[in-house]
Amino acid sequence: MPDNQGHHQQQSKPKSNLEATINEPKQVSQGLSQYYTLEDPFTSITARIHLIQQAQHQLDLQYYIWNNDPIGRYVLAELLKAADRGVNIRLMIDDQNGNQLDDLLISLAQHQHIQIGLFNPYKYRHARWLDVLTRSLRVNQRMHNKLIVRDGLYALTGGRNISAEYFDAGQKFQFTDLDVMFYGAAAQQAQASFEDYWKSDLNYNIEQLISSRDIIPLNQLRQQLENESHSLVKEQEVIKLALTDVKQAFQDTHRNWLPIQFYADDPNKAKGINYIAKEQLLIYRLFEHIGRPKQHLELVSAYFVPGQKGFDFIHSLRKDGIPVRILTNSLAANDVALVHAYYAPYRKKLLKQGVKLYEFKPFLERKRTWYERASGNVIPAQDRSRSSLHAKFFDIDGHVFIGSFNFDARSAYLNTEVGLAIHSDDLQNRITQTLDQYLPFIAYELVLNDKDEIIWREYLENGEIIEHLHDPHTTRFQRAVMALIALFPFEWMM
Repeated sequence: MPDNQGHHQQQSKPKSNLEATINEPKQVSQGLSQYYTLEDPFTSITARIHLIQQAQHQLDLQYYIWNNDPIGRYVLAELLKAADRGVNIRLMIDDQNGNQLDDLLISLAQHQHIQIGLFNPYKYRHARWLDVLTRSLRVNQRMHNKLIVRDGLYALTGGRNISAEYFDAGQKFQFTDLDVMFYGAAAQQAQASFEDYWKSDLNYNIEQLISSRDIIPLNQLRQQLENESHSLVKEQEVIKLALTDVKQAFQDTHRNWLPIQFYADDPNKAKGINYIAKEQLLIYRLFEHIGRPKQHLELVSAYFVPGQKGFDFIHSLRKDGIPVRILTNSLAANDVALVHAYYAPYRKKLLKQGVKLYEFKPFLERKRTWYERASGNVIPAQDRSRSSLHAKFFDIDGHVFIGSFNFDARSAYLNTEVGLAIHSDDLQNRITQTLDQYLPFIAYELVLNDKDEIIWREYLENGEIIEHLHDPHTTRFQRAVMALIALFPFEWMM
């Protein structure tokens, strides 16, 4: 493969003229947008299918993870259908995803309307440990973005990657997450951000990287994906009805036009923090826009490692009497246990400051999922109920931010991130009410007892309260390993 300092080669496939084909409401030129939040996994996957099926001219997608599983292949099947009807598609995937999709992607790239890029590719793609040894800093910095833009005016972002576990279809566990679909000026900002990443010298045409693979003929691939799609969605009418509901809800639920801002890191951040100015960092621009909290801060972050700067910020808020409520994963629920090792030392300090701290439970009761009904595949009850928090959002004084950004050093300084800032008292109030209602049942409440020890309170539906004296559903060995790892100076990587 070429040296990773090279440039992404521009391809000669046709591009659409969005400006000439999309009629913009006057509110868009005034910088306003509409939004629709996507909490339910089925609604979220359906919203993505809706955007793809409704595309007229252009679809741009960028993702950190795109797995070769039923969900990943289902979305690829829909993209191929869109390309067949003349929609120009650009798909960009971070190369941390691995090479599981190489055969599919290089085959799809033969389509005249499909372009595929790999962001920050590994130099030794089939011996990645060599990159870890020789280029550890570069390969440690990834494009963590999740974004779809349709025809330059409709977009979707949030925490979900394209993989089964993000949509209640995982065979081992399910993520709880949050996305937001939006329309208007903010989608135009998202389009501009995608263009920056697509033109970046870290984005490589997949044909530059994968040239020796056997290419599946498009007709064969089309039939293969079509057969799998029908196998997944046996109840086609369920999907069609859901698509109609999503379209109608997006049109009716939020008729009000609001000041909404899309934020994205500069793609050069993936080269290293020294390659961009502080003012180009998403976290810097976001808080410049929102300002310091004056009323409250509610934070939901799958991976939460505040660091000294973050702790000092929270401490200053509490010193001024500003309420702070935080939800993150418990040790048993965290799919990246290393992160928990560097979060855990901050728990007692946060509680002493009066922070309301909650940790997500590793098991949530789930009924038969849409995926099971649609595909006929049965997920064992234990695997269906095994849960991990993956959402990333916070609200401050009428501003709500939903995106890919975790409250940790990795999101702040290493990975590139994106997200949407919505100025809406209504949305903030709905989030607060939802947390008030569900936190006692989906999470443990952490408090300090009279011996200054952390207690995990578990609230049961029958009104009973169970108090745990250590991280619930963990072993002494697991806790000892976490304490040992925390002694090593790797917090900056978390």
